[in-house]
This record gives sequence, C-alpha cells and structure tokens, in this order.
Amino acid sequence: MKRSLCLLLSFVVLLPLLTGCWDRHELNELGIMLGLGVDKEGDQIRVSAQVVVPNEISSKSAGGKGTPVTQYQATGKSLFEAIQSLTETSPRRIFMAHVRVLIFGEEYARKEGIYDVIEALMREPSARPDYYVMVARDTKASEVLDLLTPLDNIPAEKLFSSLDVSAKTWAPTTTVTGDQLMDYMLTPGIHPVITGVEIIGDHSKKGSIENISTIRAAAKLNTTGLSVFKRDKLIGWLNEDESKGYNYIRDNVKSTTGIVDCPNGEGTVTLKTLRASTKRKARIINGEPQVKIKVNVVSSVASVDCKMQIGSMTAIRELEKATQDRLKELMEKSVNSVRRKYHVDIFGFGKEIYQTDPKFFKKHEQDWDKYFEDLDVVYEANAQIRRVGTLDNSFKKDIKE
Repeated sequence: MKRSLCLLLSFVVLLPLLTGCWDRHELNELGIMLGLGVDKEGDQIRVSAQVVVPNEISSKSAGGKGTPVTQYQATGKSLFEAIQSLTETSPRRIFMAHVRVLIFGEEYARKEGIYDVIEALMREPSARPDYYVMVARDTKASEVLDLLTPLDNIPAEKLFSSLDVSAKTWAPTTTVTGDQLMDYMLTPGIHPVITGVEIIGDHSKKGSIENISTIRAAAKLNTTGLSVFKRDKLIGWLNEDESKGYNYIRDNVKSTTGIVDCPNGEGTVTLKTLRASTKRKARIINGEPQVKIKVNVVSSVASVDCKMQIGSMTAIRELEKATQDRLKELMEKSVNSVRRKYHVDIFGFGKEIYQTDPKFFKKHEQDWDKYFEDLDVVYEANAQIRRVGTLDNSFKKDIKE
C-alpha cells in the first residue's frame, strides 16, 4: 500500500513536467526574419522584413529558380503595430529570434530618432539583442534589404558577416549591437556612433537574380563611414580618417592596414597592424579636466616603395616614429572635426571624467557637450614594428635599373 502511494505521488509530481512545449510553433508556420528595416512614411513607421524562403535555400530541394529571401512591408504608428500588420501580406507569422541586422533609413534616423525602436526590441522577449545596427546612407532601409548579394545569398547574413569581419580587420568600421546602443543612449557623457551602409552600382538590378548571376554584381552593399548621433538622432557622418581616429580612441581597432610616408620623403610604406590597444585616463588638474589617450600598436611591414634600407634598425625606428605621428594625427583630427561640426562627445570623455570625479561631472553634466569643445586632450602613441617580412630591402630600384 505504501509503495503504491509513493508511485502515485511520483506520477502526480512528474506529470506536469511531461506536458511538452506549450508555446511551440511549427517551422512551417513561421517566417524567419533575418533583416529588419525601419523607415519613415508620413507620420508613421514603415517596417521591412527580410524573410527566408525555405524552398530556395534547402539543400534537398532543387531551388535556384527564385530568390532566397523575400521582403514584406507594413506601416503603423509603432514598431510592433507595423510588424503585426505584416500578417496581412505574409502567409506565416513573423519570427524575430534570428534577426541579424537592424537597419534605419537615414531620413528616419534624422527626423524621428531611434530610441523608441531600440526600446521596443529590448522589451520583446523573442528578439535577442545581439543583432548589428546600421544606418542606410542616402537611402531607405527597405532599399538596402532589397539587394541580393553574391557569396552569401541571404543579404542580412552578408551584412552581418561583412561588418563583423571588417570591424576586426579594417580601422574605419565598427560594430554596435542593440544592447550596446541602448547603453550608449542611456549613459551620460557619450553619444552613439553607428556604421553606415550604402548601395553602390546599378540600383535598378539590386533585387533581381540577374544581380548575382554574373561575376561582377551590378549593385553592391558597402559599409561606409560612421554616423554621428546626438542622443538618439542622426546629425552627421565621419569620413574615413575621422572614423579611424574615433575607433583608435574607443579601442575598437583589432588589426588594420595603414600607409605612412617614407622618412626621406620619397615613397610610402604599407604597415599591417597585428595588434592594437588603447588606454584612456581622465584626471582633474587645477580644477580642470584632462583626458590622456595612449595607443599601442604592433605592426609588420607589408610593402615598401622607398629608396631607404628598410632592413636597418635606423629605418625601423624612423618608421615607428612616422607611425606614432600618424596615429596622433588621426585621433586629433577626429576629435577636432567632431568638435567643430557636431559639438557632441561621441568619444566617451565625459564618461571617463564621471568615473574619475563624479561630483565634477554632475556639476557640468547638463552642458557637458559645450565643455567638451575646450576639453584638454593629450594624445600619445607607441608603435613597434616587429617584422619586415621575408625581404629586407625592396628590389624595385634594381628592376628599374
């Protein structure tokens, strides 16, 4: 009797655990969205969902007759009202757990601001915040998501992978995820910066199979510069050198390639940065704040177009000095340009001051962007060239002779 009672109690305890997935959704009922675009349409928001077409990407199906993705669009007064409206045209429920990129049209980012959209996505349980955020430069987000790309046949995946690789190997680009962006908008003493993306080439062929049926695609997606925000609204763009300086200051550079002039003034040397790191330190001196930035880079010689003896220690030291001067020039140029054109602290200097002296920053928090324009910033760079490759000196001169 006692044994039977124990078994009965065990069943009572275990049965609730065997009810299965109460909120499950079958795959054939879902439209997997990988790219989400946000544009302005009148006083409403237009969303563009790039959804995978399963039959076209399945290895077990013939495929190849249609595009690997499709795009659904809808408008609404809020983000999720527009997303829910997608069901008017989509035969499947839009599933947001696999969104790879969130793209804002430039007009929307300038006029409406991006905070409401980011907050809505952060509140949505099914949306993971590890997607990359971009701004469509001089175009709409829907146009960017409408372009078919070679190599990666899903454009949203291409954008994610391309930006991920570029941020690790090319100094002018960086990645910003949804949760990082929310943190930038809420943290005092720093304004957001987001990588831009543009369409280059023949726009008329961007959404057709013809665009990926030739060796050279007629239209391509290209990451271009960094967009500057004041709180949550776009106010301008950084050029390539300014973007490099920003990323060095923010310690975003992992590796890259750069060119410095030869010490004798004739020709150039291309250096490949193997490692880079930045340290920032803020302090208050005689009642005034100062931020010191020190960049350390380790490089190798990639190519030489100089008459100098590149294999000598004297030449290496001269190249290291030229690299240090170039790094300081990039950082100073970026800071001065932002001060002159945009008057906002995108570098996080205010955040550094706050961590050093909270009382001082609180006193000037409301007018920090004006304070930033006259902030004392000290730049320091340390460059080391560890390798010159398998050749010491260039043999270009011998060929000419």
